[in-house]
Amino acid sequence: MKLDAEFCESRCPVCVNARKGNRLAKALQRIELFLTGGGCPAGRDRQKKYGVKPEEKRPCPDSSRSGS
Repeated sequence: MKLDAEFCESRCPVCVNARKGNRLAKALQRIELFLTGGGCPAGRDRQKKYGVKPEEKRPCPDSSRSGS
């Protein structure tokens, strides 16, 4: 199993549930971020790739349309 940005984004049981609002997952993630000084390697990779921390949701793509 490769620990990369995609793992953190879609398969990490702690990060995915923390972003969904699970209180226990959020607590575990805060502890992990504190102990590791920035999160696991997958979380740090996600931050580099997407520009958001492991506990933050990715911003939605701009859905505004330019109309005439």
